[in-house]
Amino acid sequence: MNTSIKTFRLTGDRNLAACPLNELLEPTERSSAGWIDVQPDQEATLAELLHALDLHPLALDACVDDSPPPGMTAYGDSLVIVLPTHAAWDAEDRTHLIVVCLPRLLVTIHRQAIPALEQVAVQYADGMRFHADNTSAILYQILDHIIDEDVAFTLRARDEINRLDDLLERHDDDVIEQALPLKRQITRLAAAFEDQLYCVGSLQTVESNSFQIEGLRDYFRDACTHLEHASRAAGRQLAHLNAIQQAYQLHLQDKTNDRLRLLTIVSTIFIPLTLITGIYGMNFHNMPELQWQFGYVGTLLAMLALGLAMLWGFYRTGWFR
Repeated sequence: MNTSIKTFRLTGDRNLAACPLNELLEPTERSSAGWIDVQPDQEATLAELLHALDLHPLALDACVDDSPPPGMTAYGDSLVIVLPTHAAWDAEDRTHLIVVCLPRLLVTIHRQAIPALEQVAVQYADGMRFHADNTSAILYQILDHIIDEDVAFTLRARDEINRLDDLLERHDDDVIEQALPLKRQITRLAAAFEDQLYCVGSLQTVESNSFQIEGLRDYFRDACTHLEHASRAAGRQLAHLNAIQQAYQLHLQDKTNDRLRLLTIVSTIFIPLTLITGIYGMNFHNMPELQWQFGYVGTLLAMLALGLAMLWGFYRTGWFR
């Protein structure tokens, strides 16, 4: 895969329009805000582009880091945001979207495709309008689309948990095998939501030439509300999964108790029978029943009657329920 670089400029109607890269790298006083989206294949290409933007050295290091810590940091006149994301519901590894905010330019860097970026690029080049004619409005729409994906992931998780509830009602043994990977997925999502909430919340307190929140404060506050909802939903789903696991463990315990109850009944019945067998197995010469013609049959019948009586007693006391 070759390095993918997409470049856009805001039009007077607050739409996106494709433009050459050099127009964004060499802006004029009359240039409008722009957006550069980079999916690098080679670090050299990314480093060359970032050097052309004249970024702070620490900002350069943060952008080329393969696993940067999530958060937001200001470097000179640039603002670097590292936002963890998930490219797909079943993705085991979360990706990172690095956003570099400059006074009239927004740069997004990601190693894997992020559907939210594609949606923003398509929708706002096809007639939709941003809330303002600056890069902060572009950033908000990117965050909003990512958060919409987060909410969709929580809904998918809820559907999967409901399916596990159905399996639990049928006492299907696949419940635990499917619950454990689902729990790991939701745990990863919950961690990403927390990091995203920290980043979006921090943006509301930023005062910088590279980020203007005036006129967009309510929108960013709304984004935080949706993230909090997704985070709480993930917490509830983890609690629901724990409840499913506990219910399944109780079901297994009940099955074990039923088997132990059956073994106890059998053992209890055979204890007096074994005693009788032991008594008549002794080789004493003067045992009175040894010479009785019906002694063998009588003993067997007595043992059978004793066993049936004990079974009836266990049944009456509810041991078979």
